[in-house]
Amino acid sequence: MARVRDQLAELVAPVLAPGEELIATVKVNYNGTVPPNIQGVGAGAAAVAGVEAPEPVGPPDPDSVLAFPTANQMALALTGGRIFGWALGVTGKPKQFVGEVPLSAISSVEAGDHGHATVLRVHMKSTAIVDFEFMHGEPAAEFAAQLTELIG
Repeated sequence: MARVRDQLAELVAPVLAPGEELIATVKVNYNGTVPPNIQGVGAGAAAVAGVEAPEPVGPPDPDSVLAFPTANQMALALTGGRIFGWALGVTGKPKQFVGEVPLSAISSVEAGDHGHATVLRVHMKSTAIVDFEFMHGEPAAEFAAQLTELIG
């Protein structure tokens, strides 16, 4: 893992904000996403009641519409304010940048053992749920604990 961490540190360094540091890295398999509830509670309740849905008040919070970038196999780099993701190549090295997510767009995370693997479930403010399976030998508990602490 130290080798991938070193590679990610090099890739992240040019885009870090002043004072932002690389905290942790991990390799994961993408397990899928439960899409956000697009209709919304207000519109759904209005439809059931047979009345018009209320007009939205102002623009939506940018964090509430953000999607988590994904690839089949990924390396994630955690900083104090963001998660960066890279698709992994056949050799297991970071190959292609797939995106970043500000931690402010994440409402909560869960990590736990599910059968033979440890799964990280990321709950987005958009209501989407993204599941990742930590690859064998990765510091799953440490990564999940650090992420949980950062999102409070």
